[in-house]
Amino acid sequence: MAQYDGKIDRNMRVLISILNHYLNIRTYASCGGHIKRSGRVNPTPKDEFYVSFVLPSNYPEGVDENILLIIREAIRLYDGKVFFENDNETYNFPIKDGCCSWTISGHDVTPINFASTLFSKYLSAKRNR
Repeated sequence: MAQYDGKIDRNMRVLISILNHYLNIRTYASCGGHIKRSGRVNPTPKDEFYVSFVLPSNYPEGVDENILLIIREAIRLYDGKVFFENDNETYNFPIKDGCCSWTISGHDVTPINFASTLFSKYLSAKRNR
């Protein structure tokens, strides 16, 4: 899992933490949106965000689908403002070391609001097991 290195955008830290520590996902890139985008790697405009991560293929059967279901259920509540893409299918990223790359992106939604919804869906799924 990604460790905080002081370079995670402040408004992305809660979302990254939920993905890494609760959903056991390895995030590798993110941006919380910036007015000034020069000098940044893959920046997004101010009212947009994204986080990319990989899911290892060594999860026990069904675990990765449960994680994807939790994410999809949280995204459904944002009516076209948050998107979820399999980078391997959308951008033809290679499957490397048995891992698939995914990206959650949003516009006109704060990462903290989405993080709150995602955590709520995670807790609901955990209670229902």
